Amino acid sequence: MKLRWLFFVLMCLPSWLYAHEVLDKFLRELHTLQAQFVQKLYNEKGSLLESSQGKMYMQRPNRFHWDYQQPYNQLIVADGERVWIYDSDLEQVTVKNLDQALGKTPAFLLSSSRRMEEDFFINLLSSKNGVMRFELIPKDAQASFDSMRINLSGKKMLGLELIDNLGQTTFITFNKMKQNQKLSKELFIFTPPAGVDIITDDN
Repeated sequence: MKLRWLFFVLMCLPSWLYAHEVLDKFLRELHTLQAQFVQKLYNEKGSLLESSQGKMYMQRPNRFHWDYQQPYNQLIVADGERVWIYDSDLEQVTVKNLDQALGKTPAFLLSSSRRMEEDFFINLLSSKNGVMRFELIPKDAQASFDSMRINLSGKKMLGLELIDNLGQTTFITFNKMKQNQKLSKELFIFTPPAGVDIITDDN
């Protein structure tokens, strides 16, 4: 029995190491990212609950600009220390500490300088049509989702899938993507508009 278990572990080990190597290399070489995105949320039965779209910009480490444009307006900006969440309809800005706001989310994964294995268990899933698929399971029991999947085609990231603690699945697909192009510093600076309510961690 022990020999069979050891054989099983040895068979799985190359795949596990390969998944780490491929994802680590992709993120090490990813310095900036900009794209349009479509985000769709499905319930546990597969029914569509919500669809939204917008633009995103990311610069490692710890800076991103996530702009929801339809069907509602919401802007999320991380400046390296804090995250600003601006809901224009509510005329409200929420300010959070970067670590608290990101948790173990896709924004954390893409923008963080930490190695993935520090925060996730990583599995290599079966490929489909040349697309490599990886499953990441948070080591933190307090993470906001149960698992996340990353889909890569060569050196391009096609999208993300998240399954939350309620069994709901969020699909995020990217298009018109540009990687490692210089981005304006202004994208990662947020100045609250005059007259809006500002809610901070201290409130």
